Amino acid sequence: MKKGLVLFLFGLLTLPGLAQDRIVLLRDTTRLNLSLADLTKKYSPAIARVAGEQGVFARQGKLFFDTINARSQQFFTFIERNKKRLPMSGIMVQTEEFIRLDGTYDRVFCEFSGSELTDQQEGQLLQFVAEWYGQHPFPIKTKTGFRQKGMTVLGSIPQKRTVRRGSGIISTVEAAKQTTRPDTVTMLALNQLELVNIPEVVYRFPKLEEIDLSKNDLHQLPARLTADIRTLKRLSILYNAIPNDSVFITRNKHLRSLNLQGNKLTRIPSSVRQNRRLESLWLGNNKLTSIDIKTLRRLHRLSDLNLYNAGLTQLPKNIGRLKHVKVLDLYYNKLTELPRQLGRMKRLEQLAIAHNDLHELPASLAKLNHLQVLFAHHNRISQLPTDFQELRQLRVLDIGYNWLNRAPAVLGAMPALEELDLNNNNLREFPAVLTSIKNLKKVYMGSNPLFGEEAMNSPYANQIKLLESNNVKVTY
Repeated sequence: MKKGLVLFLFGLLTLPGLAQDRIVLLRDTTRLNLSLADLTKKYSPAIARVAGEQGVFARQGKLFFDTINARSQQFFTFIERNKKRLPMSGIMVQTEEFIRLDGTYDRVFCEFSGSELTDQQEGQLLQFVAEWYGQHPFPIKTKTGFRQKGMTVLGSIPQKRTVRRGSGIISTVEAAKQTTRPDTVTMLALNQLELVNIPEVVYRFPKLEEIDLSKNDLHQLPARLTADIRTLKRLSILYNAIPNDSVFITRNKHLRSLNLQGNKLTRIPSSVRQNRRLESLWLGNNKLTSIDIKTLRRLHRLSDLNLYNAGLTQLPKNIGRLKHVKVLDLYYNKLTELPRQLGRMKRLEQLAIAHNDLHELPASLAKLNHLQVLFAHHNRISQLPTDFQELRQLRVLDIGYNWLNRAPAVLGAMPALEELDLNNNNLREFPAVLTSIKNLKKVYMGSNPLFGEEAMNSPYANQIKLLESNNVKVTY
């Protein structure tokens, strides 16, 4: 270790709650006379990874992973607030944490990779990470303490630009200016070009159908795009910096698909309703405080609504008025319940409500006569309503990573069910109901306590063989 980094490590003494050797580089364990093997013996793993280990959170897996996800979000916020202090962006840090029973850190070993770092830069990064640990003890207290490994990136990694190629596609502003056949261009793929304004050249193409302006630095969606390009059908402004009051759209009947994901929206812009024939609207990865159903109701042809990771804590009761929507994506929100009026979305074919905090599903979902796919994994569901026997078209049901102690009997009354995921629940007996699902083709049952270490050596081997003899693919 060079002198500069040694002096830096000495400086960690000033950080709150941290001693000199608490947060260190992995390669310095020998110099500091620290034994990784002794620490590994002292602290059990958070989640068991190999046979014979006992994970501290073996019975609280969802609580642990929910905490890890929340902690990651806090860390990303910390990075965003302090990104100017980073000597370099896009550096990967791997950590191994040894956490005491009160949540404080006995040791954290760090290893940086992704670029050539000087000792000074490495020291600055270590200080950055040490600050985080000093301010954020692990929020779950345990009886013994535990160990875990992690990996994240400090700052965004510069992404290699994805260049679209093909007939009728132009992918640079220069090429758009230089082409002598603007009448042959149907798509402008101007993504990842660090644009702060929409270039004037986009208005010179008489047959333009699609514009991709994703991953730039746009702060406004001008009305001129929909007013002057009357052939435009698909528009993506994915991952820019457009706020609520800067989405301007003129009344039109040509736009079919609009992607506003990953901007700075806290509500659905009212001008969205001007797209009278819009079929697909993606608003995920924003921080929406609510959903204005009145705005969406004006879109009589809307069939695909994406609200992935939109920060929603509840759905409005009048969501049932969106009677034309066929695909609804509500992944990674903060929903604790679903309104019964969701069952009025009569045309719904695919519903994604995974990664929320739902304890039950409303019986009214059984009224969705056209529902074919239901993703409800990573919740806290312990049973399904018996009314679900009315879901005559349901082909795919994913209820993995929930709180099921036994497979719901209603599964046997779903005539169209082909694929069923029961992974990572608390099943302790074999789901005999599986043999009565006539059209079942795939079933996933891994990470349940019913099998032990080897399913085919368990008492349930014959049931598995019976399923497989009926051409059912069983994953355990």
